[in-house]
Amino acid sequence: MTLAITDVTKKYKIRTTGAQVNALNGVTIVLPAKQTLGIVGESGCGKSTLARMITGLEQPTAGTVTWNNEEIFDKAKNMLSSKHSKIQLVFQDPYSSLNPRQKIGEALSEVLTVHKLVEKSAIPARIDELLTEVGISPDLAHRYPHQLSGGQRQRVSIARALASQPDLLVLDEPVSALDVSVRAEVMNLLIDLRERLGLTYIFISHDLSMIRHISDQIAVMYLGRIVESGSWDAVLENPRHPYTRALIAAMPDHTMVGNDLYEAPLAGEVPDPAAMPSGCAFHLRCPIAVPSCAVNIQNLREVEESHLIACQEVK
Repeated sequence: MTLAITDVTKKYKIRTTGAQVNALNGVTIVLPAKQTLGIVGESGCGKSTLARMITGLEQPTAGTVTWNNEEIFDKAKNMLSSKHSKIQLVFQDPYSSLNPRQKIGEALSEVLTVHKLVEKSAIPARIDELLTEVGISPDLAHRYPHQLSGGQRQRVSIARALASQPDLLVLDEPVSALDVSVRAEVMNLLIDLRERLGLTYIFISHDLSMIRHISDQIAVMYLGRIVESGSWDAVLENPRHPYTRALIAAMPDHTMVGNDLYEAPLAGEVPDPAAMPSGCAFHLRCPIAVPSCAVNIQNLREVEESHLIACQEVK
């Protein structure tokens, strides 16, 4: 099974002005089964929009997203079909993603019932199994979300995603809302589940240290485009695009990855997605930009084996 995102574009129309916001601008990704792709970038770069495309919550304006050679978004089919149950999303905030009026066991039971995964008599045992699998006591099935800690709630969210026996999990900032002391535990849980269940992950984060910890491949996004991609060691130990280098230089301890990084902070602000600059979207902030960067849109090209960048100035 392979996730194939092909030249995906997503535009939103602003009702008050009629202007269009360019959330995604020609994103292409191929992710083999049982691999983890880490997607990193500043807020507003299109990471969460891409997550919604992959899970079928939104339709691309142009381009296609396929899983196992089947297009994910299809209006002619029920969104609760087995195809969609095989792709699950784990949200950033575990509290808002759970129904506060629903006990934990009821939330898990709902998934099992809707997708008709087990016989009614087997649901309690399956709920106990799911909670045990994510490292919390089955006794918590009788509690409400507000009675759990943040780490426990996120484990429940993961259990709910696993209830439909997915092949692909899209993890949208899954640990950023947790205390630092809990993040490592949840990250280790995700790695363990991936190995035991043979899962494929899309891991979205702004934290490069988390991306490095879990990913096989990395894609760096800026204003709706991928500007650098490759294996985690190629991208983080030998960053080529100036935006990737700036992200790494901004890490509290950037000495763990990369060498001879461009240390100066980026100039200017992120451009308005409703008024995209011409040429390379990064040229207004780029330390190595030349006049032609304001004219020529840069597509990904290979600079080393399986290491792609979108920059005409990097050789």
